[in-house]
Amino acid sequence: MDESTQKALFRPGQSLLCQIEAAEPGGYRAKLVPSDVDAFLPSRDELEIGQTVPATFVCMSNNRALMTFAFVIGTTERVQFGLPSDQETAFAIWTDSYPSNVKLRRAVDVIMPQVTGKLSQSISCSDLKISQLLKDLETSKFTGSIKAESDQVLSRSAALVFDGRAVGCIYGRRSMPEAHLADRALKFMLEDMSLGTTNLQIYELPREIVLSMSSLFIGCPIHEREASQKDAAHFIEKVLETLTTKGETACVTLSTDERQSQCLGFLYRGEKHGSFSVIDQIFDEDFDQIFQKAREIPDVMASAYLLPREMISDSVLLGYSLTTRFPDGSNN
Repeated sequence: MDESTQKALFRPGQSLLCQIEAAEPGGYRAKLVPSDVDAFLPSRDELEIGQTVPATFVCMSNNRALMTFAFVIGTTERVQFGLPSDQETAFAIWTDSYPSNVKLRRAVDVIMPQVTGKLSQSISCSDLKISQLLKDLETSKFTGSIKAESDQVLSRSAALVFDGRAVGCIYGRRSMPEAHLADRALKFMLEDMSLGTTNLQIYELPREIVLSMSSLFIGCPIHEREASQKDAAHFIEKVLETLTTKGETACVTLSTDERQSQCLGFLYRGEKHGSFSVIDQIFDEDFDQIFQKAREIPDVMASAYLLPREMISDSVLLGYSLTTRFPDGSNN
């Protein structure tokens, strides 16, 4: 059965049965029942080999189906009433079933500053029409970061943007005890951008780094049990060995507690694309920095987050739209 035939059999949101075959980073290799199509089912829970479980179809790429346990928690209103395309529906199902598990104290600092790129500008929201700016970023398929700071509401935020759509967002406000992430953070950020007093910084980032970093927001955690049992440097070595062999896209993190992020390591399609020290705000083109900090920082913990390869295929429209989420009725 070729992939076009397989795609015609399934639709995003469809409930199917998966028979578990073997453990993989972040979940399990499985077969769809009764079609016998290969599948990947992310899971933080331990499942038994040979077990058959209900799951929800997200998308198909390279003859493998990406599944999720969204079926268990129900679909959201967006999915129930449909989206313009199967690609958008697939993204909505995935993000609704895999809300970000990362909790960050050093909120905006996690999004690294510019390292390369032609586009970089600092502007005030009072100087331009924000709705037009967002439209231009979508149309030009901008890839990089938008950072916003508002003295009016005492907030700082940052959006990670891929091809003009947000694939990650962090929002912090002095009146809020914790930083908000992803979809909710983007809502608050765009509301602040409707205020003329908000200042923006917009700059490009390498596509490989943006997709790797997006794993923190829309990816799934991997090797959680091993992370708690191994020292940080050893854990990173083992994760890289597995993920590079399989050609995966992921982000490795170091933290001194659940929220105090120290360093990130970027992996795209099995290739290392550097590391970023959150504390020092320094980008290194290799992984030496993250290994050094893993050995030197007391009680440091390592984690890893995977962005399944199906999510960066033509089967998914990756990211949240900037223009459709901008506050209605805004003069900007």
